[in-house]
Amino acid sequence: MESGDLVINALDAEARKHRAFVYSHGSVIELAGNQTLAHGIGPSSIIVGEWLPDGKTRSDAVYWRNNAPQSIGLCCGGTIKAVNQMGNIIGDAYDDRGRYHAFIWSPSSGQRILGPPDRYSSAVAINDAGHILLQSGRDAYLDDAGNLQRLDLSSKFYNRPQAMNNCDFVVGGFGPNFDKYRAFLWNAAAGFQDLNSLIPRDTGWTLKSAAAINDRGEIVGRGEIHHDDRGFLLIPRR
Repeated sequence: MESGDLVINALDAEARKHRAFVYSHGSVIELAGNQTLAHGIGPSSIIVGEWLPDGKTRSDAVYWRNNAPQSIGLCCGGTIKAVNQMGNIIGDAYDDRGRYHAFIWSPSSGQRILGPPDRYSSAVAINDAGHILLQSGRDAYLDDAGNLQRLDLSSKFYNRPQAMNNCDFVVGGFGPNFDKYRAFLWNAAAGFQDLNSLIPRDTGWTLKSAAAINDRGEIVGRGEIHHDDRGFLLIPRR
Protein backbone atom coordinates (compact mmCIF):
# COMPACT_ATOMS: atom_id res chain seq x y z
CA MET A 1 0.00 0.00 0.00
CA GLU A 2 1.09 3.66 -0.29
CA SER A 3 1.70 3.65 3.45
CA GLY A 4 4.07 0.68 3.17
CA ASP A 5 1.57 -1.69 4.78
CA LEU A 6 1.04 -5.13 3.25
CA VAL A 7 -2.17 -6.78 2.10
CA ILE A 8 -2.23 -10.54 2.64
CA ASN A 9 -4.65 -13.34 1.70
CA ALA A 10 -4.72 -16.38 3.98
CA LEU A 11 -6.50 -19.75 4.21
CA ASP A 12 -7.50 -21.69 7.29
CA ALA A 13 -5.88 -25.05 8.08
CA GLU A 14 -8.55 -26.93 6.10
CA ALA A 15 -8.40 -24.52 3.12
CA ARG A 16 -12.15 -23.94 3.39
CA LYS A 17 -12.18 -20.32 4.52
CA HIS A 18 -10.19 -17.41 3.18
CA ARG A 19 -9.58 -14.02 4.72
CA ALA A 20 -7.75 -10.85 3.68
CA PHE A 21 -5.63 -8.90 6.14
CA VAL A 22 -3.58 -5.71 6.35
CA TYR A 23 -0.21 -6.01 8.09
CA SER A 24 0.64 -2.62 9.59
CA HIS A 25 3.40 -1.71 12.08
CA GLY A 26 3.61 -5.22 13.47
CA SER A 27 -0.16 -5.71 13.75
CA VAL A 28 -2.47 -7.88 11.63
CA ILE A 29 -5.86 -6.31 10.89
CA GLU A 30 -8.71 -8.28 9.30
CA LEU A 31 -10.58 -6.70 6.43
CA ALA A 32 -14.22 -6.37 7.37
CA GLY A 33 -16.56 -9.01 5.99
CA ASN A 34 -16.94 -12.74 5.46
CA GLN A 35 -14.77 -14.85 3.14
CA THR A 36 -12.80 -11.79 2.03
CA LEU A 37 -10.26 -11.97 -0.80
CA ALA A 38 -8.11 -9.04 -1.98
CA HIS A 39 -7.02 -8.76 -5.63
CA GLY A 40 -5.38 -5.35 -5.82
CA ILE A 41 -4.58 -1.98 -4.29
CA GLY A 42 -5.51 1.37 -5.81
CA PRO A 43 -4.96 5.07 -5.09
CA SER A 44 -5.45 6.25 -1.50
CA SER A 45 -4.87 2.62 -0.43
CA ILE A 46 -8.25 1.42 -1.72
CA ILE A 47 -8.28 -2.40 -1.60
CA VAL A 48 -10.35 -4.24 -4.21
CA GLY A 49 -11.57 -7.81 -4.25
CA GLU A 50 -14.56 -9.86 -3.20
CA TRP A 51 -16.47 -11.11 -0.18
CA LEU A 52 -19.44 -13.28 0.72
CA PRO A 53 -22.35 -11.09 1.90
CA ASP A 54 -24.42 -12.33 4.81
CA GLY A 55 -27.09 -14.79 3.69
CA LYS A 56 -25.59 -15.21 0.20
CA THR A 57 -23.98 -18.23 -1.43
CA ARG A 58 -22.04 -16.42 -4.16
CA SER A 59 -19.15 -14.00 -3.73
CA ASP A 60 -19.77 -10.36 -4.61
CA ALA A 61 -17.54 -7.50 -5.79
CA VAL A 62 -16.40 -5.13 -3.05
CA TYR A 63 -13.77 -2.52 -2.26
CA TRP A 64 -12.50 -1.31 1.10
CA ARG A 65 -11.64 2.26 2.03
CA ASN A 66 -10.24 2.64 5.57
CA ASN A 67 -11.46 -0.95 6.14
CA ALA A 68 -15.08 0.03 5.39
CA PRO A 69 -16.48 -2.34 2.69
CA GLN A 70 -18.37 -0.86 -0.25
CA SER A 71 -20.39 -3.08 -2.58
CA ILE A 72 -20.88 -1.82 -6.15
CA GLY A 73 -24.28 -3.50 -6.45
CA LEU A 74 -23.80 -6.28 -9.01
CA CYS A 75 -26.97 -8.26 -9.53
CA CYS A 76 -25.60 -11.76 -9.38
CA GLY A 77 -22.12 -11.79 -7.87
CA GLY A 78 -18.62 -11.14 -9.12
CA THR A 79 -15.23 -9.72 -8.18
CA ILE A 80 -13.14 -6.56 -8.56
CA LYS A 81 -9.68 -7.02 -10.09
CA ALA A 82 -8.14 -3.53 -10.15
CA VAL A 83 -8.71 0.24 -9.90
CA ASN A 84 -6.77 3.05 -11.58
CA GLN A 85 -5.86 6.60 -10.56
CA MET A 86 -9.14 7.94 -11.96
CA GLY A 87 -11.13 5.61 -9.72
CA ASN A 88 -12.32 3.37 -12.56
CA ILE A 89 -12.87 -0.17 -11.31
CA ILE A 90 -12.65 -3.33 -13.42
CA GLY A 91 -13.67 -6.86 -12.61
CA ASP A 92 -15.84 -9.81 -13.59
CA ALA A 93 -19.61 -9.94 -13.13
CA TYR A 94 -22.06 -12.84 -13.37
CA ASP A 95 -25.48 -12.48 -14.96
CA ASP A 96 -28.68 -14.24 -13.89
CA ARG A 97 -27.83 -17.22 -16.14
CA GLY A 98 -24.43 -17.81 -14.55
CA ARG A 99 -22.41 -16.32 -17.42
CA TYR A 100 -19.50 -14.03 -16.58
CA HIS A 101 -18.23 -10.96 -18.40
CA ALA A 102 -15.61 -8.32 -17.72
CA PHE A 103 -16.92 -4.90 -16.68
CA ILE A 104 -15.78 -1.39 -15.86
CA TRP A 105 -17.52 0.64 -13.16
CA SER A 106 -17.26 4.10 -11.66
CA PRO A 107 -19.55 6.02 -9.28
CA SER A 108 -20.33 8.60 -11.98
CA SER A 109 -20.74 6.35 -15.04
CA GLY A 110 -22.02 3.12 -13.52
CA GLN A 111 -21.28 -0.25 -15.12
CA ARG A 112 -20.32 -1.12 -18.70
CA ILE A 113 -19.83 -4.69 -19.93
CA LEU A 114 -16.53 -5.31 -21.75
CA GLY A 115 -15.21 -7.78 -24.30
CA PRO A 116 -16.60 -9.60 -27.33
CA PRO A 117 -20.40 -9.67 -27.01
CA ASP A 118 -20.77 -13.35 -27.90
CA ARG A 119 -18.05 -14.75 -25.60
CA TYR A 120 -17.16 -15.00 -21.93
CA SER A 121 -14.54 -12.47 -20.89
CA SER A 122 -12.43 -11.63 -17.85
CA ALA A 123 -10.76 -8.35 -16.81
CA VAL A 124 -6.99 -8.46 -16.26
CA ALA A 125 -5.66 -4.91 -15.81
CA ILE A 126 -6.44 -1.21 -16.27
CA ASN A 127 -3.91 1.60 -16.60
CA ASP A 128 -4.16 5.30 -15.81
CA ALA A 129 -5.14 6.11 -19.42
CA GLY A 130 -8.22 3.93 -18.90
CA HIS A 131 -7.03 1.22 -21.29
CA ILE A 132 -8.25 -2.20 -20.17
CA LEU A 133 -6.60 -5.57 -20.73
CA LEU A 134 -9.05 -8.45 -21.17
CA GLN A 135 -8.94 -12.21 -21.65
CA SER A 136 -11.53 -14.10 -23.67
CA GLY A 137 -10.80 -17.77 -24.26
CA ARG A 138 -7.24 -18.11 -25.55
CA ASP A 139 -7.20 -14.51 -26.80
CA ALA A 140 -6.32 -11.16 -25.23
CA TYR A 141 -7.93 -7.81 -26.04
CA LEU A 142 -7.24 -4.16 -25.33
CA ASP A 143 -10.26 -1.92 -24.75
CA ASP A 144 -9.78 1.81 -25.34
CA ALA A 145 -13.00 3.69 -24.55
CA GLY A 146 -15.07 0.89 -26.09
CA ASN A 147 -12.80 0.28 -29.08
CA LEU A 148 -11.78 -3.36 -28.87
CA GLN A 149 -8.41 -4.51 -30.30
CA ARG A 150 -7.44 -8.18 -30.38
CA LEU A 151 -3.76 -8.57 -29.51
CA ASP A 152 -1.69 -10.58 -31.96
CA LEU A 153 -0.08 -13.04 -29.52
CA SER A 154 0.82 -16.73 -29.97
CA SER A 155 -1.29 -18.23 -32.75
CA LYS A 156 -0.47 -21.80 -31.73
CA PHE A 157 -0.78 -21.85 -27.95
CA TYR A 158 -3.01 -20.58 -25.16
CA ASN A 159 -2.19 -17.00 -24.11
CA ARG A 160 -2.51 -15.80 -20.51
CA PRO A 161 -1.95 -12.05 -20.16
CA GLN A 162 -1.28 -10.99 -16.57
CA ALA A 163 -0.36 -7.31 -16.42
CA MET A 164 -0.07 -4.03 -18.33
CA ASN A 165 1.73 -0.76 -17.60
CA ASN A 166 0.83 2.83 -18.45
CA CYS A 167 2.65 2.53 -21.79
CA ASP A 168 0.37 -0.36 -22.89
CA PHE A 169 3.16 -2.95 -22.56
CA VAL A 170 1.53 -6.31 -21.79
CA VAL A 171 3.20 -9.32 -20.13
CA GLY A 172 2.10 -12.86 -19.34
CA GLY A 173 2.69 -16.46 -20.35
CA PHE A 174 1.86 -18.73 -23.27
CA GLY A 175 2.11 -22.43 -23.99
CA PRO A 176 0.28 -25.74 -24.43
CA ASN A 177 -0.13 -26.14 -20.64
CA PHE A 178 0.98 -24.41 -17.44
CA ASP A 179 4.07 -26.61 -16.98
CA LYS A 180 5.36 -25.63 -20.41
CA TYR A 181 4.56 -21.92 -20.33
CA ARG A 182 7.00 -19.30 -21.56
CA ALA A 183 6.91 -15.63 -20.60
CA PHE A 184 5.98 -13.03 -23.21
CA LEU A 185 6.05 -9.28 -23.77
CA TRP A 186 3.76 -7.42 -26.17
CA ASN A 187 3.62 -3.81 -27.27
CA ALA A 188 2.18 -2.07 -30.32
CA ALA A 189 5.59 -1.26 -31.83
CA ALA A 190 7.42 -4.60 -31.46
CA GLY A 191 4.44 -6.95 -31.28
CA PHE A 192 4.61 -10.33 -29.56
CA GLN A 193 7.99 -11.43 -28.13
CA ASP A 194 9.09 -14.46 -26.15
CA LEU A 195 10.93 -12.93 -23.18
CA ASN A 196 13.49 -15.73 -23.40
CA SER A 197 14.62 -14.28 -26.72
CA LEU A 198 15.46 -10.96 -25.03
CA ILE A 199 17.94 -12.29 -22.44
CA PRO A 200 21.46 -13.73 -23.03
CA ARG A 201 21.37 -17.38 -24.07
CA ASP A 202 23.93 -18.56 -21.51
CA THR A 203 22.07 -17.52 -18.34
CA GLY A 204 20.60 -20.96 -17.68
CA TRP A 205 17.17 -19.41 -17.16
CA THR A 206 13.87 -20.38 -18.73
CA LEU A 207 11.39 -17.57 -18.10
CA LYS A 208 7.98 -19.20 -17.73
CA SER A 209 5.52 -16.45 -16.85
CA ALA A 210 5.66 -12.68 -16.36
CA ALA A 211 3.43 -11.38 -13.57
CA ALA A 212 3.92 -7.60 -13.58
CA ILE A 213 5.61 -4.72 -15.44
CA ASN A 214 6.16 -1.15 -14.27
CA ASP A 215 6.53 2.06 -16.26
CA ARG A 216 10.34 1.67 -16.29
CA GLY A 217 9.91 -1.62 -18.17
CA GLU A 218 11.07 -3.74 -15.22
CA ILE A 219 9.37 -7.15 -15.24
CA VAL A 220 8.91 -9.70 -12.46
CA GLY A 221 7.74 -13.26 -12.89
CA ARG A 222 8.40 -16.95 -12.44
CA GLY A 223 11.09 -19.00 -14.13
CA GLU A 224 13.35 -22.01 -13.85
CA ILE A 225 17.12 -22.22 -13.44
CA HIS A 226 19.00 -25.50 -13.01
CA HIS A 227 15.63 -27.31 -12.63
CA ASP A 228 14.66 -25.07 -9.71
CA ASP A 229 11.63 -22.74 -9.77
CA ARG A 230 12.58 -19.15 -8.94
CA GLY A 231 11.24 -15.66 -9.16
CA PHE A 232 12.98 -13.28 -11.56
CA LEU A 233 13.41 -9.55 -12.08
CA LEU A 234 14.28 -8.26 -15.56
CA ILE A 235 15.78 -4.76 -15.86
CA PRO A 236 15.93 -3.32 -19.41
CA ARG A 237 19.39 -2.59 -20.79
CA ARG A 238 19.87 1.13 -21.46
